[in-house]
Amino acid sequence: MAPTDRLPDARKGEPDLRFPKKKVTARATALALALGVTAVLVTALPASAASVTSFTPTCGLAGTGITITGSGFTGATAVDFTGAAGAAVVVVNDTTATATVPPAATTGPITVQTAAVDTASTANFIVAAAGIPTITSFLPISGAAGSIVVITGTNFGCTTSVMFNTTPATSYVVNSATQMTATVPGGATTGALHVTTTGGGPANSATNFTITGGPTITSFTPTTGNVGTSVTITGTNLLGVTSVKFNGTAAVTVGTSTATSVTATVPTGATTGKIAVTATAGTATSATDFTVTTVTKHQRSVSLKLKGSLTASGTVKVADGFNACRSNVTVEIQRLKNGTWTKVGSDKTTSDGKYKKALEDKSGKYRAIAKKKTLNGGDDICVADTSPTVKHTHS
Repeated sequence: MAPTDRLPDARKGEPDLRFPKKKVTARATALALALGVTAVLVTALPASAASVTSFTPTCGLAGTGITITGSGFTGATAVDFTGAAGAAVVVVNDTTATATVPPAATTGPITVQTAAVDTASTANFIVAAAGIPTITSFLPISGAAGSIVVITGTNFGCTTSVMFNTTPATSYVVNSATQMTATVPGGATTGALHVTTTGGGPANSATNFTITGGPTITSFTPTTGNVGTSVTITGTNLLGVTSVKFNGTAAVTVGTSTATSVTATVPTGATTGKIAVTATAGTATSATDFTVTTVTKHQRSVSLKLKGSLTASGTVKVADGFNACRSNVTVEIQRLKNGTWTKVGSDKTTSDGKYKKALEDKSGKYRAIAKKKTLNGGDDICVADTSPTVKHTHS
């Protein structure tokens, strides 16, 4: 080493010229910082968290297989059921997994386990009991359509049906194996509650749930009529009537209802029986029957005689002997003039069907017509008839 080639004295801060100092650019510094921060972020990120959005079925016995839908399922190790953690899981993909309900599971949310902090389902998986359901009580004990009723009992689990008397609940939610809530349906009538589950049933309440605020029927008019008759029904809470039935047959035409009345037309196929009116808050049934009558057509004949100058007379007869169709019947006498039948006189028949009318003496052809007559609110129809033509010659 040359005398001048001595090593630098670090204690004096002498630079080592053998290794030239490289200039660090701002760009290199920024890149290094970026790479460093990225590395920190990558190492700081937690594992993807699993989140359960839904599952099917929503209830079942221990041993039931369920399919779970959500996100972040890749790498999942187990499924936690309420009361039983660590159930085996089969991951289908990142959004779907399957599991089997373990024996110790109870009703509650479910969670798919990953290495992260996972999110449980918002809905409960209902663990059904194998026993037949029972109803021990319900509150409130009365209410109108739309009311919420809390039903208490046992073995509700997988409930398949809730009935208010004979009408299915609008909706129901099973909160646990011992409690559920149900909404009183429109059209429901006072009666027992019934709950059916996959375990059996129906379970019937010992007391009735009373429908309040529903419609009532106090009267109706007319009390008899045939198909097509318009009936006015009077009562209370009739506003918003959706259906009127005549002994179970729905009226096709239901008029605008008010709080105290509604009209309906007797439908084809109706038979004698009660009238039922359904509104939002329930159904009311009349205390008495509406009598459906049958329309009967009575065939008639009318005769015509011309005498002198000029008297028309004759008789109206009824084929089936229904004498009401021959009494007080309008008979019109007509004369053919220029090819057109023209009225020249009329008369009302006596109780035995006879009529007689003096006419202006004119030659020509004449006929008599017994006018149609409707009796008993349309139940009996006296059919019109025309006599044979009679020729008269002016003397």
